[in-house]
Amino acid sequence: MIDYMDEDVAYLLGMLVARGELLFHEGVYRVVVHFPKGHLMAQGINTTFDADKEIRLGIDTVRERLIELLGTDVKTVESGESSWDLVAAATRNTMAWRNISMLLEGRTDFPHFSVPEVLMLDETPVEYKREFVRGYADVAGNIRPSNVDEAGRHRLRLDTLNYASNWRVPVDVCLLLQEHLGVAVRNITWGHPNLGRAWKEHQLNVYPEEFLGVGFCFQHKQAVVEELAGVNQKRFATNVKGCPGVRRRGPTKAKSPEEENAERLDPVLVGKHFDGYWQICKALGCPRRPAPGEQLEMVIEEE
Repeated sequence: MIDYMDEDVAYLLGMLVARGELLFHEGVYRVVVHFPKGHLMAQGINTTFDADKEIRLGIDTVRERLIELLGTDVKTVESGESSWDLVAAATRNTMAWRNISMLLEGRTDFPHFSVPEVLMLDETPVEYKREFVRGYADVAGNIRPSNVDEAGRHRLRLDTLNYASNWRVPVDVCLLLQEHLGVAVRNITWGHPNLGRAWKEHQLNVYPEEFLGVGFCFQHKQAVVEELAGVNQKRFATNVKGCPGVRRRGPTKAKSPEEENAERLDPVLVGKHFDGYWQICKALGCPRRPAPGEQLEMVIEEE
């Protein structure tokens, strides 16, 4: 599988897993990436820029990269007030289409995509893993000064829209960051009824000083990451600690009849009650464990 990848393919896969589709209709093969407009915005404290200009420049940069990779024209389409879309169309079942479809296991849209298994292999080049996460973040990452933890430390979030078929995606993205890229992840804020967020999107929380090891391709978002990373580094002397995989048990959460909702939950979660985010991660297959003798922290669940 590694032979079918390079950095450009990995970047495209990251965008597709975040908000993409592979469509075939009437002899036309389409690769579509949806950029939510809200996630294309970024706000710094002192950093200023022309947002519309920077967004268009960023999308055009990605567009040129896809043209080179896919060997076909790529159009930029404004989809109402919700998103900017990149749409690549071809009239032939090209090798690029076949490889991408194979790596995504024949699935056709982001509610059903998963992180390709090849990216979780130790022998896969770390550059591919970094480009996958960067593609995911360019589409599904958001950063603004108002997003802080209880100590006032700035964070950014990588979102996964909530479908029964993609609950494993946040866990795998978290593992790529922590296990393969050395980027500490604070926690995953799950859209689960036990955690008071009903069926909202899942949010993977990362501090900007950690995310400098990955970064954004959109220059205005990268500028904000760098600014807020600098603010954190000046305000806080302690280093960021990643999630150890298990935390101290927090307060008992209220039970909900939605714990039985097989239409919204991954099958392994149906009928189970959870008092903390890490219990959901464990149920979904997270293998991380604290090092021997390491003190387990209790982390407050946050919006």
